[in-house]
Amino acid sequence: MGSISAPVICPVTIGRTHERDAHTRLVDKTMGGQGQVALVTGEAGIGKSRLVAEVKTRAAAEDFLLLRGNCFQMDSSYPNAPLLDMLRTSATMIPIAGIPDQIFKEFARLLPELELSSIHEHSISLSDPEQEKRRLFAALTRFFKERANQQPVLLVIEDLHWCDDISLEYLLSLARSSVALPLLLLMTYRNEEIQPGLQRFLAQLDRARLSQELQLISLTHKDVDAMLRAMLGLPEGEQNNLLDLIYPLTEGNPFFVEEVLTSLVSRGELVSYESGWHYKPYRDRRGERLPVPRSVQGSCATTNCLFEQGCKAPFEPRCCCR
Repeated sequence: MGSISAPVICPVTIGRTHERDAHTRLVDKTMGGQGQVALVTGEAGIGKSRLVAEVKTRAAAEDFLLLRGNCFQMDSSYPNAPLLDMLRTSATMIPIAGIPDQIFKEFARLLPELELSSIHEHSISLSDPEQEKRRLFAALTRFFKERANQQPVLLVIEDLHWCDDISLEYLLSLARSSVALPLLLLMTYRNEEIQPGLQRFLAQLDRARLSQELQLISLTHKDVDAMLRAMLGLPEGEQNNLLDLIYPLTEGNPFFVEEVLTSLVSRGELVSYESGWHYKPYRDRRGERLPVPRSVQGSCATTNCLFEQGCKAPFEPRCCCR
């Protein structure tokens, strides 16, 4: 019988020493006044957000202002989506009174929920869309420059593969204008989901030599072994048996490792006792495949690609159904 369980999450980051060191250098250069643009790419579940979280921790320790904007799949055709998300989250960190009137007016056109005061008059502009866009771009750039003149800034934009074209246009403009500012622009995207707009954006960054890119690859067999040891601390025999199951199944994708372990807990095959974790498969697995956890089914090309139906690597781009 299965059991109710919390997610099994690795308490440490495994196998990303080079990537962490590279981003530490970017933070250091930004502190020195050199604007930096960094891209983190890789397949779903490979650890992009976890690496970004480590960069944020490092930057916070150096008194950076942390700003973030997320792209969501349903917003891919919605203008300025991640920029609006960034403004909403930053409004909780930056007092309204600290934003100059002209910048505030531009932001208030997009976010009428901003709290207005007697010193901020909210008027609706009847300018044409191109003029509105240019004014917004100018207000955003001034906003970032004024923040960066007060303290270093880390701006994180996640999931660029779902980003709208207008936001990509602005991010390119910001990358160009922030070279001499203590501003680190850190962006993530899935390299298997590049849309035409993002392809153009990346090509323009490359041509202008504006960015550095780190591509995260799957963890090695040794890394997954280290993950299991950090999470579970199993007896040696059980550790080896679980590794033999987990690694071929996930092929080193850290999120999928955690999700399959959580699935094993819910099935009662991975159990936590007072003495520690134990892996006890409850029946012979010959001819049987584990079900794909719901949290990772969307990573496969079709919803019909399940372990039970014989797919050999449903979590990978080389999955047999692709």
